[in-house]
Amino acid sequence: MKKKTTKKVVTKKIFCTVCPKWEIKRPERCSNILVHKSKTHYFCTKKCKERFEKAPEKFI
Repeated sequence: MKKKTTKKVVTKKIFCTVCPKWEIKRPERCSNILVHKSKTHYFCTKKCKERFEKAPEKFI
């Protein structure tokens, strides 16, 4: 009998830009996204996104 082998897809973990302890588990479903200087930033909440918009240099 043959064993079924499944390949594990390795993806880079994505974390909130403002509070990096929060992992964004499904970035494709994240509604709090902002592109700043051609880089996409993900946020765990709307409040984090607003904090970043006010002072992006603090978090980069």
